[in-house]
Formats: sequence, C-alpha cells, structure tokens
Amino acid sequence: MDWEKINCYVLKKQHLINKCNNIVKCVEDIAGLNSITATTPYLSLFNRIKDFKKSMLDEEMYEKKRLYRLRLMRSTLFIVTRNFLPIAYSATIDRTQKRLSGRWKDYKLSEKEFGRLKDEIIAVLGKGEKTAVEIRKEMETNVSISLILRLLMEDVPLLRGRPLGTWKGEQFRYSLLPQNIKLRMNKEKAKILLVEKFLESFGPANLKDMAWWGGFSQRESKKILEEIKTIDIGDDLLLLEREAEDFENFKVGEESLLLMSGCDQYVITYKYSMYPRFVNQEYLKKIYGGYGELHNPIIRNGRIIGRWYIKEGKIGYLLYEKIDNKTKLNQKIGEMKKFHGESYF
Repeated sequence: MDWEKINCYVLKKQHLINKCNNIVKCVEDIAGLNSITATTPYLSLFNRIKDFKKSMLDEEMYEKKRLYRLRLMRSTLFIVTRNFLPIAYSATIDRTQKRLSGRWKDYKLSEKEFGRLKDEIIAVLGKGEKTAVEIRKEMETNVSISLILRLLMEDVPLLRGRPLGTWKGEQFRYSLLPQNIKLRMNKEKAKILLVEKFLESFGPANLKDMAWWGGFSQRESKKILEEIKTIDIGDDLLLLEREAEDFENFKVGEESLLLMSGCDQYVITYKYSMYPRFVNQEYLKKIYGGYGELHNPIIRNGRIIGRWYIKEGKIGYLLYEKIDNKTKLNQKIGEMKKFHGESYF
C-alpha cells in the first residue's frame, strides 16, 4: 500500500497540510476535537488553524457558544459543532447509557441516592455554570461531586466549560446544555451519518478502526456500512465512493512536519492499524508510554518518525527515523515553545 499517499490524503482532510481560516468549519470537517486532556484541543487547532491563538477557541466555546464539549463517541470528551452534535449524541447515547448502567454502585451509592444527587445537581446547574467545589458547597453534601459529575456526563448532556486558571487547567466549570440546542434525531439515521462522517474525515480506513472510533461493535459497523456507498482500495481500507476520483488524482506535495498531541484525533483514531499505517513494526513499542498512552508524536508526511516532550523547561525530542536537515524540526520546536508561552517553561 502507498501509505504516504493515504496518510497525506487524510492530512489534507484534517487541515494538517493546508491550514483552515475558520475554527467552526475546521471542527466540523474533522469530526470534532478530542478533548480528553485540557491542552489537546488547543494543540490540535494550533496545527490546523492559521495564526491560531488559544483565545480563539475560548471565544467560540464560551462567548459565541458555537462549539460544545461533552461525552460522545466511546464516552470520551469531544468538542463538536452544533450541526454534528445531534448526530454524534443520538448515534452513541444507547451505548453510553448501557456502559453507565449500575456504575453508581462503584461509588457505594444506591440507585435512589444516585437519582437524588442527579436531580439536585441539575437543579443547581439550572441557576448557572459552576465547578464541582461550588456545586458541593451549594448542596451541602460530603459526597464526592466530581465522581458523580463524571457519571452524569454520560447520562445527561452536561457541558464541560471553561477551566479555572490557564488553558492547561483540569478543574472545569459545568453547565446544562442550552434548551434551544437540538440534541436528538432518529438513532439509526444518526449512526449512518456518523460512520459516513468518519469516512469523510478519516478515510481510507479499515472496519476495526472505524468501529473503535464510533464505539460500535464490528458487526454493527458492517450493518451500518450497508447503507453507505464505499469502495475498498486494498487491504480492507474503505473510502467513500464519491471520493474515489479525488483520491486517485491526489498527489503528495512537499514534505510536511508536525509536532502533535498524542491524543490528537489524527493519530489515536487508527488504534488498530498504527502498524503499518504510521510506523514500522520495529518502532511500534516505542510510540507508547508506560501506561499505554501515545507519546506526543513527530509526524512527517503522515508517518510517526519520533516523539517530542517537555522536560526541565525545554522541548526535547527522540527520533526513530533519521532527518538529514533539522532546520524545519528546530523551527517547529520554536513555534511550539512560543505557543505554550514562556511562563510554561
């Protein structure tokens, strides 16, 4: 397989070759931003938006309110557009709630106690957004509200809002989804649209990665695919039929080099095809940390060639593949350091 062509084709779809001018359009095109950590969405947009500043995402989320952060695919936090929200929510809510069922027992709560706490939290948030500490204070309870909120985000459409402190803060405010936001649609139609969106944003891709990304079983994914016109370009890689000509005519351009978050959608989406898609088998173990997390990768033409990290106030790197001229790499490191800000170091 011509992995360089395949990966660069996806880079183009993901606005990682030609940057976008519009944050909302970008987030719509790439099927949302993974927001599993506080910094991930900012780093993702840093690589995709021209002259991106952290305040630009904050403005769209907290002032213009055109982007929303809540638990969707795989019960993971995503930042999505208003258009994509009902698709992602309706397609995944059944599995999310099934996953939630009975989990309140893990926190030594009865179903009745969990229901009471849920109603009280919703009532408190009905007055406006609050942190877990503020919610707990108003409720006058000793129960760990943070744990309850974690469950509630998988049960009701709670939004995770602006963090306290800086963009790296992990203590967030919570709020209810505005009532004027459309949230639900036909679930079967939503599943079709979600899988179609996956292929539009990440194809060519295989069934296993597709199923994992959406939180579906492979069996259910096969059934959904029966409603979508696709082609197999080889090695069970599926592409939307309407993109066949565009892919056929696509040419790899000049070399691209990116320093990315290990939680960026571009890399974690292909969980079951890291090899051979991104790395040779000899480097497969090197791209992961001790807890199975993906190191922040250095990406050249869509392939992982090394990793970058911050240690003792400096950005360092470890290369798996040789770079003859490190001028571009050093330039990217300088840009990343500037984006993080001197105060970070």
